[in-house]
Amino acid sequence: MALLLLLGLLEVAALAAFGWMDGIALPLPRLLLPAAALLCYVGAGIGIGRGTPPPLFLLWGVGIVARVALLPLAPELSDDIYRYLWDGHVLGEGVNPYAHPPDDEALAALRTEWHGEINHPHVPTIYPPLAQVLFGLVNVVGGTILAAKLLWLCFDLGCAALLQRIAARTGRNPARVLVWYLWSPLLIVETAWSAHFDAVGLFLMTVLIAVAVGGRDDAARGPHAGLPLDPDPSSRGRLLRAWQRPAVLGSVLGLATLVKFAPAAALPPLARRHGLRALFAFAAVCAVFYFPFAGAGISALTGGLRTYARHWSANEGAFSVVLHLAGDPVAARAAVAVMVLAVAGYTAWRRFSVERALLWVLGAGLLLSPTVHPWYVLWVLPMAALRGHAPFLLAGGLAFLGYWGLASYEATGIWPQPGWNRAAMWLPVWGLILWRLVPAGATRYTAPGREREETGREEGHEGE
Repeated sequence: MALLLLLGLLEVAALAAFGWMDGIALPLPRLLLPAAALLCYVGAGIGIGRGTPPPLFLLWGVGIVARVALLPLAPELSDDIYRYLWDGHVLGEGVNPYAHPPDDEALAALRTEWHGEINHPHVPTIYPPLAQVLFGLVNVVGGTILAAKLLWLCFDLGCAALLQRIAARTGRNPARVLVWYLWSPLLIVETAWSAHFDAVGLFLMTVLIAVAVGGRDDAARGPHAGLPLDPDPSSRGRLLRAWQRPAVLGSVLGLATLVKFAPAAALPPLARRHGLRALFAFAAVCAVFYFPFAGAGISALTGGLRTYARHWSANEGAFSVVLHLAGDPVAARAAVAVMVLAVAGYTAWRRFSVERALLWVLGAGLLLSPTVHPWYVLWVLPMAALRGHAPFLLAGGLAFLGYWGLASYEATGIWPQPGWNRAAMWLPVWGLILWRLVPAGATRYTAPGREREETGREEGHEGE
């Protein structure tokens, strides 16, 4: 336990130095600090389970202290928070955020002192309706960066509490799951410092997994799985079974999609495993949230997203190879979209559990996407933490390399992306994935419709 505490305190110190010591130059030597935090994180995660289990309050304490250490800082690595605040601000003034980009002269009277900090002010908002509701809520409670951070941290810590419960329910080690999630350097930096709201989506995906687990989605199928619920004829049992309906699963996935669109790719395996009620509930939730904004028209609702999909690129990995082969950016983007849909189709055919489907569909999106900002990698973190999935946990650590060109961008307006940098980000991740896939594929096969839990090199790992 003493070693674990030491690693935790060293990680907190490294992350605090990364945030507070802004006189240190980026990329080097400043990026050595999150690298040091990553080493402490990995050491702590590997060390859990060897010896006496640590008290969970220790893991929570380190995770909370690390967040508090960065909470007072203004975001430096990203300016997305100003777009969140702007969308919430105009929504509070009764303006549809989809109808006008921030630099529209029609909104000149609403401009704030930080208006010049908004990125891509000529592009309408790309964020879905539930995100807009959350931005509006931030505006109601003060419209400050600190208010946004505190709200996001509530979802962040709620996600950790749910993961702990899921781990205990399914026979996994709660301490290890908590370390992999709560102590993630990327999660701490992106939420407590950069004020990204992705923790809301992580919370909703974890709710989805919790509902599925409670509904025997991943009930006892192996030595590391939890026991199924006993039939309960009481009103509590009826209430619990109602809560586990496929409609609830579809609704929660819809809510996660309305934070950011990525979870929608898990709809095919969810509908395949849980039926059409899940699909209808998903569609209904999306319709309800989009309805108040529909007055802007379809073109305005999707305009920012179309611009993003066509033109954005950052820290791409395998997409670079696809682009080289396709020779055309549009064709390359279409090709990777088909590949991700193929992964979703495979997870549906094999009836993957919600947890496993989310990991692989969102993971495929990250591996193939033309745009991977560091905080995007967080979307696989809850599933990777539950499963001890080394490739995507490593991706979260290497994602800090995505900030390599930040100083140059601030000085010149150009963000350099040297090939060696992207190779360093992605080749180790691909190498680990292939190392895990090839032996599993060569020695084990699970018949369609009969998914089983398998033990692997790490606790909670299924043979992918």
